[in-house]
Amino acid sequence: MADGLDTLVADADRASAAEGLRTHFDSGRLTLEEFEERLAEINKARTAGDLEHALRQLPQKEPPVSLRVRDVRWSSLVVQYALVNVICILVWAFSGAQGDFWPKWVLLFTLVAYLRRMGRHSRRRRPPRIESRKD
Repeated sequence: MADGLDTLVADADRASAAEGLRTHFDSGRLTLEEFEERLAEINKARTAGDLEHALRQLPQKEPPVSLRVRDVRWSSLVVQYALVNVICILVWAFSGAQGDFWPKWVLLFTLVAYLRRMGRHSRRRRPPRIESRKD
């Protein structure tokens, strides 16, 4: 971003500020209305001071780990899924493996939960982007 508050900013500076604002929105610091209002301010900004005003009351460093967007990795989810199911199958096997294979219900339930969790992450609603107008 530009050094002086009265220095004119480029489109790249506005895009960088908008991404920072989106990070704060994703972390839960802004409501959708506040996000849209501040994004409009960023898109109208002509100087570094205007950009700084749009980012007021927001920390300018990386959000703490507890406020970052949740990291959902395939490997972590697969390990959780496999561990729960292996434990259930071992309990069934060591208890005599008599009768119905009841871990099938645990397998089914955890598979549904796993797929829902992955689907929720991919369908996450993003706020609308407001395009800057060139006058």
